This record gives sequence, structure tokens and C-alpha cells, in this order.
Amino acid sequence: MHLNIRITGAAGAWVNSTVDIVAGLFAELGYDMITDIEYESRIKGWVNFFDVSISDSNELFLTKKVDMVLAFNSESLEKAIPSLVPWATIIVNKKWSEKSAEKLEWFNVLDLEIADKYDNTYLLWILSKYLNIDLDIILWKIEKVFARKWDVVVNYNKAVIENIYKTYDVETSKDYKIEKVWEPKTLCYGNKAIADWAIASELEYFSAYPMTPASTVLTEVIKDGTVPFLQAEDEIAVANSAIWASFTGARAMVATSGWGFALMTEALSFAVQAEFPIVAVLAQRAGPSTGTPTYQEQWDINFALNPTFGDFEHIVMYPSNLEESYYFGWLSLNFADKYQNPVIMLTDKQAAEMHATHWDFSAAPVERGVILENPPEDYKRYELTESWISPRVVVWTKNWDFIATSYEHDEFWATTEDTELKQKFTEKRFKKLEDFYKKEGLSWFEIINPTAKKMLVIAWFTRYTAEYFVKNNPEYGLIIVKFLKPIDERLRDEIAKLEEVVFVESNYSGQIENYITKELGLKYIDWLKISNLRKYDLFPFYIEDFNELVK
Repeated sequence: MHLNIRITGAAGAWVNSTVDIVAGLFAELGYDMITDIEYESRIKGWVNFFDVSISDSNELFLTKKVDMVLAFNSESLEKAIPSLVPWATIIVNKKWSEKSAEKLEWFNVLDLEIADKYDNTYLLWILSKYLNIDLDIILWKIEKVFARKWDVVVNYNKAVIENIYKTYDVETSKDYKIEKVWEPKTLCYGNKAIADWAIASELEYFSAYPMTPASTVLTEVIKDGTVPFLQAEDEIAVANSAIWASFTGARAMVATSGWGFALMTEALSFAVQAEFPIVAVLAQRAGPSTGTPTYQEQWDINFALNPTFGDFEHIVMYPSNLEESYYFGWLSLNFADKYQNPVIMLTDKQAAEMHATHWDFSAAPVERGVILENPPEDYKRYELTESWISPRVVVWTKNWDFIATSYEHDEFWATTEDTELKQKFTEKRFKKLEDFYKKEGLSWFEIINPTAKKMLVIAWFTRYTAEYFVKNNPEYGLIIVKFLKPIDERLRDEIAKLEEVVFVESNYSGQIENYITKELGLKYIDWLKISNLRKYDLFPFYIEDFNELVK
């Protein structure tokens, strides 16, 4: 079974809490789901919509067409109509359905005269009765979602629900039999997974300036309350405060979007030179400049690959689902510590805010790299070693002190312009990441349907929809890129077996395609067709976008 529900209304009309309840109900019954959240940047009163894609078989995808809509005002209903499948169900306040009556003739309209402000409660429970969801589960869920509110609010909502179940006359849906299909499942969203892993993997300092779509990483860190944090006045202060935390030996992380990341570039260059471990979460949104700040695009791939001035190597990671958002978090903090380098964890608006059911989150052991507990009196902070990684110390350890300078330096930290040392330290910044994947036992990519001769190449949460497409179109396979830098040259051998690769990305210029094609020399594989599927209309890839490939 697949069921796609759209919940739409003006900002501030309890759309979010309604989605929380709907998603929570289906998760409690054991269904799998993903959501797509779309909201306008001019916040108050503008139309938002949340699509909830529900499955009883872990086959999840986003679609332009929805089976049901809960509309909280006339404008939201009007905007939703073009997205409805034939004979879709519309649940709405009667005053809005009457206003659009001529357009609703061919739909199943469940409306009700609602006199108070709790439209969302009435409509939600009409949906629940229509789908024949057990009343006890609904009452339990509303207590959980509204637990932070006064008892009077909880009790009022429960009374509305019970009254709807007693009095609202509706024939139960024949198309959807909603019953418990599995044990209750857990819901999470991308930024919460990122915050949770950071906290679980011994994060010791977090800083951010709120910026969509990265803001809720800060929200989750604050809610947890166990990690020292700074909500700074700008991203320059964010990055520099994290650098100083790293200087003391603390695990440090920042989170921002493109405009904020631009302000961090000078500090990141300092981190490269002084070898400060730091993790930067870069949540992409539509640009340039302020752009269209609440919508989806992958504009900052090139920026992540070249995040600041200077010549150096670094690590760029890009998780493709919730489980990886959590697991890669552990890895990113480990890699920052082990290689004493900036690590960039790419995400984007869709990945940051998508809610989904998930399997158990897995963790990696915490690895802090080479830290000396008893450094010698002549401790060399930047010692040239065989591994090109210098031992670190934590502040207040005996003989710990050194100066972290932005200038080129010798092994002790003293500024130098010696040509031989300059060459050695330039090599150091590259060589410590040589053979990165072999040393870490990692794969840069994942392949689904490996016998296919045509492969989609993706990086991000669109894997949910892409996997569904590949399952139904077995002539295609899927290459999911999870690390962008350093590049894993083993991918070239896999691509060389193919007839065609199709790069799928949310930008105009094909940033992932250009990077991989150049670095792996794909244009020199004579028999290989290189094509692409690009989208830059602010919305994520839907199954209909992939279906264009086979037309």
C-alpha cells in the first residue's frame, strides 16, 4: 500500500503539529514513511504544505500527486487541487469547499462546518475516522504531541476527537485498510539525526548562528542541554569560537548554510594551517546570496570541495539517508580528530528537514587520534612523522603549551620561510589523507542493482525515490555517492563497466557531474554515454521526474 497525504495551510495554523500527529499515528501502526516539507520564506500567513508518503512495504518515494489533502484555508485548497489524483479525498472546512465548489466536482469531499479556531483538530480526526484508525491510538497520540500545552488544550482536542467519532457520518475508505502492520517505528528528521550523533559521539562544543535549513541542529543541541554551545552574533564568531575550542583539545562542530559558510572561510583556512580538528555541517539551500532560502537545491557542492583559499586536502561527506546522517556524524568527528583537519558534512534543505521512519541508528567507536598524555619537554606540536600526523595534547597537560599560528611554521610552531620546510608542510597537508579509503576501510559509494548497464549517480536523500524508481525499472541501477573528497578512484572501474551514467542533481551547472567526470577522466572512456537529470525549480526530485528517463 502507498498513501500520499498533503497537509496544507497558512504558517501559524498548526500545520506542523498536525503533521506530527499524522506521521506519528502511522509510525505507531508500523508503517514506513518519508515527508517533504515546503514553506515560503515570507513566513506569516503564507501557504505551507507537508507531504507524507506512507508505505506498508518500505517502498518510499516522493510524488507530485497526492491521494488526500487536509486544507486549512481557501488559498491552500486552491493550490493543492492541481496535485490531486482523480477522485482524491479532500478534507476541509465547509466554508472553503463551498468557495471552490465548481473545482471540486470530481473529488471525494469530506467537509464540516467548523465554528472555532481548531480547524486542524476537526480535519485530522475526520481523516482518522475515514481511514478507520483506532480511537484509543489517536487519543494517546494527541496527549503526546500536546503534552507541552495546558491540560485544557489537551482535553479540548480530545473532546473534539471523541465527538467527531460519535457524530460525523462518513463511509470508511474502501481503498485503504489502515491497521497495525508491524511493531511501532521511530520517526526522526535529518537535523535531529545530526545533532543526536554529535552529542552521542562526545561532542564538547557547538556553535551556530541560526540559518535555514541548518537552524534546527542548534535547536536540538540546546534542547539536549549536555553540550556547551554558543549562539553567536555571526558566522565569523561561530567559526573562530569553534577553532579556539578545538585548540584546547575539545571536539568542536558548527552548522550553517551557504551565506554563513562564506563568512567562515578565513577561519577554515586558519584551521588547515594550524591543524585544528573541526566539523562544519553545510546545509545547502537555493541561492545565490539570500536566494530562495527555504527551498531545495544543491548549489554548494563546488563550495564544499573548495571551501577556502590555499592548497590542501580535506574530507567532504554527504549522507544519503537518516541512518547515514547519524553514523557519518560519528565518522566526521573521528576523522577531524584523527587527521587534524576540517571535515565538511554536506546536507541540503530536503535532507535537513525530511522526517522518516528509520532502522536502528548505529555508531562508530570514538577515536580521538594521537593524543599524548605525557609529552616530552621538547614537545613538537607539528612534528613531521612517518604518517604525516603530529601528536596532539590537551590544554593544561604538562609541557602542553604551543602557539597555533596562521603563518607557515616549523615543527615547534615558530614562524618560518625556509623553503625546505615550506615544501615539507605543504606535503604534510596532503599526504596525511593519502589512501584515505584504504586506511579507513571505507567505500566512497554504494551500488544498487549492480548488473544494470545504465546507472543513476546521486548524492543526497533523493535515494529514497531513486531506489523506488530503480526497483520498478531494472534496466537502471543506482550509484549513491557518500564521500566527495578525497575522491575514491575505485569508482572509475565500476563506471567503466557501464554503457551510460546519468548524474542526478539539484543545480543548473551539474557540479557533481563536472567534478567526478574530471577527476576520474570519464570522458576518456570511449563507449560511455554521460547524461544528466538536473532540477532547479526549488522542489525535490519526484518519481515523475525519474519516469521522464524512460519515456
